[in-house]
Amino acid sequence: MTTMEADDVSPYCSTRSSPHHPGVHATGALGDILKRDELEKCTTCRFAFGNPWKRRTFQLHRTGLAYYTDTQDHQKFIPMNDISQVRLGGNSERLEIHLSWVSGSKSAEHRLRADSDEKTKEWFRALLLYVYGMSAPLTE
Repeated sequence: MTTMEADDVSPYCSTRSSPHHPGVHATGALGDILKRDELEKCTTCRFAFGNPWKRRTFQLHRTGLAYYTDTQDHQKFIPMNDISQVRLGGNSERLEIHLSWVSGSKSAEHRLRADSDEKTKEWFRALLLYVYGMSAPLTE
């Protein structure tokens, strides 16, 4: 890799792995964060013991939904184009968002919930807007 002289002009910033636009440093590679909160995600592991609900940091971007492991050291990302369904469900105790996605031969459904039913509904509305391009009033 060669280094650029001070008077060379390039619209890209370069790292060892790949060149990228300098805006990546300002907003992150995923773009602006549209919504961010701590949500609980029900584990998809069938062999989980104890409480299946784990707290995760979620970030909604125009490009998809990012979330971090409990130690905040590993990010997982679901692209918007991979999300096949978003619905509101749950039981009499708490509302949940059921988010289904398909990527190649892999598919899954994540169950998410916020601290309150109202916050869960806010996340549901935001996901509807960016997954389907629509907003929907919620009726009880």
